[in-house]
Amino acid sequence: MSEKQSIEFDPVDAKEHYKSLHIYSETRTKEMNQMFLPFIDITDRYGLLISRLTLILGNVKPKDTQDIVLRDLMADVFDCLYEARVLIMRAKINVAFPVVRRAYESLTLFNLCTINKPFAEKWQKGKEITNGEVRKELDKHPLGESADEMKKLYKFYCLGSHPNRNLIPRRLLGEGNQFVLGAIGHPSLVMACDLCLKILEMWFWLTAMVSVIYHEQILRSDKTYNEAYSLTAKDAQEVGKWLLENFNKVLAEEKEYWDKHPVSDE
Repeated sequence: MSEKQSIEFDPVDAKEHYKSLHIYSETRTKEMNQMFLPFIDITDRYGLLISRLTLILGNVKPKDTQDIVLRDLMADVFDCLYEARVLIMRAKINVAFPVVRRAYESLTLFNLCTINKPFAEKWQKGKEITNGEVRKELDKHPLGESADEMKKLYKFYCLGSHPNRNLIPRRLLGEGNQFVLGAIGHPSLVMACDLCLKILEMWFWLTAMVSVIYHEQILRSDKTYNEAYSLTAKDAQEVGKWLLENFNKVLAEEKEYWDKHPVSDE
C-alpha cells in the first residue's frame, strides 16, 4: 500500500479498544502477579508491618517537630512503594519510574531527618532540601549512605523519569502492530526485575529504620512485631537473590533476542 492511500476507520473500533484498556491491564496484571509472586508476598509482608506501626503511632502524639516529619515521610514512602508495585504489575513500567524516584527521594530525606534533627525542622518550615544536599549530608554521617552509590541510583531514576530512547518501549505502531496503547504490549522483564529489586531494597531500608526509631512504642503495644520483622527481613534476602537470578536470566534472553533482531533505522 502506498503512503498516499488511506484507510477509513470506524470510530466504533477506537471506542472499543479504548474501553478495553482496563481489560488488557487486568490480564497483564494476572500474568505479572504470577511471575513475581514471591516479590508480591514479601512486599505485602513489609506493607503489613508498616501498617501495624502506623496504627500504633495513631494512638501516640508526636513528641516534637522531627517526629511529625518522620511520620509524614514514612507515609509518603509507603504510598509510593505501594503504588509503584501496582504500576509494574500492570506492565506500566515507564509510568512507574517517577513514582519509584519519588519513593527514593522521600526515603533518603527520611534517613537524613532521622539522623540530623535540624534538617527535619528546616523541611517542616517548607525549606527546599535537594537530593544532592541529602546525599552530601548522608555521606558524612556514620549512619548514612555512600554518596557515590546514591548518586548512581538517583541518576538511574532520573533517566527513567524523563523521555529517552533507551527506556521508552519500541511499540512498532504501523510496523506490524495496529494498537499499542496501555498494557497490550509485552513489558521488559529486565526493567521489571530491576525495579522490583530496588523497591524491595527500599522496603527493607524503610522498615529497618522505623523499627529502630519507634522500638519503644512497638515494645509497649505489639509484642509480636519484632519477630514478624526479623522473619520478613530474612525472607526478603532470599527473594532478593531470586529476583537477581531472574534479572540475569531475562537480561541474557533479551540480549540474545535483540542480537538476532537488530533495530533498523529504515
